[in-house]
Amino acid sequence: MRMSFGLTFRAAKGCWMVNLSRHCSHGSIGLFVPPSPPADPAKVKELQRFITLSKRLLVMTGAGISTESGIPDYRVLCLDCGEQTSRRVLQERFEILNPTWSAEAHGVAPDGDVFLTEEQVQSFRVPSCARCGGPLKPDVVFFGDTVNPDKVDFVHRRIREADSLLVVGSSLQVSDLVRVILTAREKQLPIAILNIGPTRSDDLACLKLDSRCGELLPLIDPY
Repeated sequence: MRMSFGLTFRAAKGCWMVNLSRHCSHGSIGLFVPPSPPADPAKVKELQRFITLSKRLLVMTGAGISTESGIPDYRVLCLDCGEQTSRRVLQERFEILNPTWSAEAHGVAPDGDVFLTEEQVQSFRVPSCARCGGPLKPDVVFFGDTVNPDKVDFVHRRIREADSLLVVGSSLQVSDLVRVILTAREKQLPIAILNIGPTRSDDLACLKLDSRCGELLPLIDPY
């Protein structure tokens, strides 16, 4: 799962967004975007009204917007020294360490994970950090993982400044995100969710849209 936070302040001449985290891109969009019905014109109008009425709109985005936006590849992060390595460079190291390795995926999950046999996994050699030799992991937030505390604090500060919250492309499976939603609800902020399929906070939203982000958002006038 990938996650980012942005704070959008509406103004007469436009809007501004602060983006805090990196995203993952997987090339072919259709492979990773679940099927969804066409955008409902009535729902589009409701979302337009929701955004138009917002003066300080906090937008929280997840993997659903990354896969449709061509956002650059993520960085696989050293857990010891914090060194970041680009996915392209890491791919070259994968190929050097595993010159004869090949595998056919037995299916693809909605988050881009592939299913391999235990034998295929055990025979694969994973490179370590080129700087310190430490273990590497993708610089993303996995399901069930926790978000960097500094980012969580940042979002809660933005919640106090916002007058509405829009969630785009996230099923809210990360517990820290659910806490953000609960904080917004306690502050009595109106909440809208745009995501294909159910989320953990649908019951707290005043508006829920099951549509592709890339199809629906271009229909919205940001001003």
